[in-house]
Amino acid sequence: MKKLTLLLTIILAASLFISCGNKALKDDYGCFVNYEDALDNSEKKKQPLLMFFTSEGDDEESTQLAADIFKHPDFSSEILKKYTVFHADFSENAWKKLTEEEQNNFNIVLQNNYQLAMLLGVDVMPQIFLCTKEGYLVTQIESDDGFMSMTEFQMLLEESGEKLEKFNNMVAATNKGSATTRIEAVDSLYNATDENFRIFLLPMVKLVLELDKNNESGLLGKYIMVNAETEALTAYSQGDTEAAIKKYLEVADNKFVKNEDKQECFYTAAYLAAYSGSEDYQGIITYLQTAYELSPDSAKAPAIKDAITYFQTVIEKKDEFNLENEVDAK
Repeated sequence: MKKLTLLLTIILAASLFISCGNKALKDDYGCFVNYEDALDNSEKKKQPLLMFFTSEGDDEESTQLAADIFKHPDFSSEILKKYTVFHADFSENAWKKLTEEEQNNFNIVLQNNYQLAMLLGVDVMPQIFLCTKEGYLVTQIESDDGFMSMTEFQMLLEESGEKLEKFNNMVAATNKGSATTRIEAVDSLYNATDENFRIFLLPMVKLVLELDKNNESGLLGKYIMVNAETEALTAYSQGDTEAAIKKYLEVADNKFVKNEDKQECFYTAAYLAAYSGSEDYQGIITYLQTAYELSPDSAKAPAIKDAITYFQTVIEKKDEFNLENEVDAK
């Protein structure tokens, strides 16, 4: 599989999943190329959502997938009738075949698709995902050897049908009964979703925050934390590390959040600051020290203590280096 590479110079900065106009864009195979358009269609037609990420022409497996699946007669006669299909093709050829006007309109779509790929952890091509009509990730559709025929693809979709039905039932349960019953249904859906795909459950997380302001379910702290992590990840995927750190610091001040979760917030804030290249080592140590003191007996506490020692050493070495330079200058 080919590593995901994008011509970033042709992509303009844009908000995540922003709408690109009134007319839904589709590719030569009849697939939506804008995630928001695909999601709207999926909900309106009450169809499961299929998401394809390819680099056709740049990657052998993506090119073969297009030949075996997209160009197969059953794709238009069967797949496009039963599913809403979203296709993000990151190949250079996909860009070059557009007119100048189309390229201008497609810039935002490319940026959105790139951020969507980041959120899904897509770093190799091709990848396929099956979602509910609301866009909640059910499972990844993948072949053992990387290549996939139409026959195998249809078989894998059929095998995923039971899991899709289970997810649909859990989503439906979030709309019925008392507030506590609905919150428990959200929790069931959250726990059943792969942790790598839970970011797409943000509407459900918001529902818990709306229904349970006083923590009657005992789950409010969990979802306050989940909400902050999701918003922080979204900010980080857009390159705004400062906003991501701020999200973690805000939730660490919430009375419904457990100390171990608050510890995770300060630890993650320190990690993000360090990873972004910040040289405010004392600030990073402050985050880490606060994290340690919140739960000194936690499983993560030893690692936090080691991190504090590391950054203290960095400061000492930096001071030594500056002192040596000062002496040399004299």
